[in-house]
Amino acid sequence: MMEEQTEYEDLGIIGGADGPTAIFFADKTHKPTLSQKVQRFINRTKRHFIEKRIAPGAHTIEEVEEYLKNRYGFVEVDRTAPDFVEEYEQMRISSLFEHRPDLVEGQEIDFDIDPSESQEEILRKLQEKSDKEREIAESIPREVFDIDYHRYIKTGKDINDSMDFTVERNYAYFGGGAQGSNSYIRKWRKIYKDVYRYYGVSEEDIKYRTQRYKDMIFELSM
Repeated sequence: MMEEQTEYEDLGIIGGADGPTAIFFADKTHKPTLSQKVQRFINRTKRHFIEKRIAPGAHTIEEVEEYLKNRYGFVEVDRTAPDFVEEYEQMRISSLFEHRPDLVEGQEIDFDIDPSESQEEILRKLQEKSDKEREIAESIPREVFDIDYHRYIKTGKDINDSMDFTVERNYAYFGGGAQGSNSYIRKWRKIYKDVYRYYGVSEEDIKYRTQRYKDMIFELSM
């Protein structure tokens, strides 16, 4: 039997607090193809039916963490491990610029990309931006701004199969990813959507179509 290909899937907001920002160069003059139009119609239809099935029932981020541990057996990673510390620092930097722009006012970093530039030049600019943002974040005391970051992992029978959830309590964020066989990644997708449904939305979220509501529709339609 052919061995399943090892892949990686990461579900989360592009450019969000959980990792590097993805960069796309789009040709706005390009007309969508027939297959693209069909896919857009399918996506709209899927979102429509998802919205029809949404019922109020919200849980807190802390309750989501307990759900991960009790229902699916996720285990929190060592918060002193070097990898975790680096992830925490990256999350703190992203959260600072996203949620507390008042603390970095006047220190915003211009980041202009010319599509004609070489990949090496773009990567150099990205690194410069990243280094400057880290420098700014390190200048702000932890008692002035900090995050409450946690990471949970679950491994499969195969050594290459693993999945993780990252949680930030102060700003009610969670996301994650999986790597390994195709079947393990499919399992991750089901778990991720189930956890998002458990996180849920309130009647107020549904009535006013809040960002939490929009995020839920987006994630469940992926």
